[in-house]
Amino acid sequence: MMERLFEWVAKGALILIFAPLLLCLALQGAIAILAAILSWLVGFAVLIGAVAGISAGAVLRRRLPPPDTRRLAPDSYGEPIRRPKGRGRES
Repeated sequence: MMERLFEWVAKGALILIFAPLLLCLALQGAIAILAAILSWLVGFAVLIGAVAGISAGAVLRRRLPPPDTRRLAPDSYGEPIRRPKGRGRES
């Protein structure tokens, strides 16, 4: 009877001693695996974003009309704006 009680106490003590160690080892392994997977996921996300941006730029370049270079020239401002003059108008 006493031997069984001692065995039970010894098993309980060993479980209490080694449970935190095993739990920490398991968590460290899980975190290492997740960190390895996360770095690959981030890399794939960057790659997917770059491909999407390049393809969207190519589609927009094809669909948008070409830029009017005459309008964008800095020395061609067009005709000056004519404002009405006369009575009843503020200066």
